[in-house]
Amino acid sequence: MTARDLITETFQDLTVLAAGDSLDATMAADGLRKLSRLLDDFNAERAAVYATRFETFTMVPALQPHTIGPAAATFTVTQRPVAIEQANLVLTSVSPAVHQPMNLRDAQWWSYQAVPALTTSIPTDLYYEPEWPLGKLYLWPIPNAAYGIELFTRIVLSDLGLDDDVSYPPGYYSAILLTLGEMLSGVYPTAIPKPDAAAKARARIMANNDVLPPLATVDSGMPGRGQTGQFFSWRRGMNI
Repeated sequence: MTARDLITETFQDLTVLAAGDSLDATMAADGLRKLSRLLDDFNAERAAVYATRFETFTMVPALQPHTIGPAAATFTVTQRPVAIEQANLVLTSVSPAVHQPMNLRDAQWWSYQAVPALTTSIPTDLYYEPEWPLGKLYLWPIPNAAYGIELFTRIVLSDLGLDDDVSYPPGYYSAILLTLGEMLSGVYPTAIPKPDAAAKARARIMANNDVLPPLATVDSGMPGRGQTGQFFSWRRGMNI
């Protein structure tokens, strides 16, 4: 299936086109423009992203910040990441290589750094500034060795030309087609959108992509391990 096929089916689903009809140039341009907007919106929303990509790069000693993006960047990727989900320092001086988790920090943490120019062979912290078109990676302390760094970033839905092939995970085809129909219905007065179906299709893929952090707790109402005071022993049936 191509983007042209998807747009054609969308117009047929809206009853703007009959079965067997073809897109004219205006409808093709309208559909492709709206499709690009839709994919861009999905890429910006964590719940619409179906996977995380693991990519390893080599740090440049004494460089601050490292940049990441599609061109003229320290680390070249298809599109500047919306966010860094996780980062590991890859110590390649030993065998097998050691992947050491790094602390992901925010702008406030970075602004409070008293010695931002401190250098080390093993940086421990990373602040990501998602500027455009290149994101900026502030490593602290600044690396003075060319170790690897593993970044976990979101998979993006690629922008399409009319005759580009499309392939999506289960559920995305309906979510994209029906949402595209909603967007096009405002341009074509005879269109009959299916807002309930579109909302359900979006909810379906976003429910699959929900990220639930691991949680742990002691019994309800009981003090935690690090607290002082008495603890209730279920075995003895008394406070200890």
